[in-house]
Amino acid sequence: MSAIGRFLIFTVFLVALSEGPTWAGAWAQEKGDFFLKIGSSYFATTEEFNHRGNRLRILEEQTAFKDASFRDANVNLYLEYGLTETLTAVATLPFKGLRAERDILFSGGIEVNREVVNTIGFGDVTLSTRRELGTQPLALSIQAGIKLPLWYNKRPSNDGPPLGTTEIDGEIHLLAGRSLSSLPAYVTGSFGYRRRGGRLHDELIYSLEAGYTMGPVLVKIGLDGVHNRSTPPDIFGHTVVTPLPGGGGVLPELVVGDQHFTKLGPGVNYSLSASTAVQAELLQVLAGTNTLSGTTFSVGLILTGTR
Repeated sequence: MSAIGRFLIFTVFLVALSEGPTWAGAWAQEKGDFFLKIGSSYFATTEEFNHRGNRLRILEEQTAFKDASFRDANVNLYLEYGLTETLTAVATLPFKGLRAERDILFSGGIEVNREVVNTIGFGDVTLSTRRELGTQPLALSIQAGIKLPLWYNKRPSNDGPPLGTTEIDGEIHLLAGRSLSSLPAYVTGSFGYRRRGGRLHDELIYSLEAGYTMGPVLVKIGLDGVHNRSTPPDIFGHTVVTPLPGGGGVLPELVVGDQHFTKLGPGVNYSLSASTAVQAELLQVLAGTNTLSGTTFSVGLILTGTR
């Protein structure tokens, strides 16, 4: 596989940074009620965290490239629907527009070719169910689901960034939340396990969110993270050790696959009516390994309905 191909496949493991968690909290929807969010987000960066957790320009450690960048503009649908009083169905569906750019150097850097490639299409659909375990003193629930690839190629014909891994993943999460009776506020969090398909290692997933309501305005902040069961560096799920045999600490191939990351996401919701709200959020990658560095900006329309 060419170095360009490795870079493009590398981006598929990074796109998840622009996606929020696949749940809205520990609470279940009542039977027949729904929560629908139509959101759009934008992520653009020229920086990455390498396998040592150092922030560098994308492909800085690769001498054949320079001035690389990556962009993800997408629309996401998120739906919760109350099947029973204690069981909620959850589904997510993203439509993505991905763009990768870089200068390819030839003849020792004398010749430079600027390459720009785009990929547009549906990503992976996620289907889950959330079972309420209790409501006092904490709202407790367990959510399990599966991520299914849709109609995309593992390697697009134009060598553009892939829309997904083409692998089936499974997840299970324990969620807890509490509304603070003395304040118009709440706290919710989760801890989960993702069983990865293919050669990638499984992941531990965690999140914590707190919000405060002031009239029609809800201000919130969330912390999300992924910790891989394998400690990078690795190449496509196979762990390697640096320095490499014969000396040197730079890998001959791009390090892709398993990753860690932590991101912080403040946001605000404004209620237009009892059933409609608008939302604005950002997600900042605080630290990571084998992943992109940058900020995701998103806006959304939230619709709710009751029986």
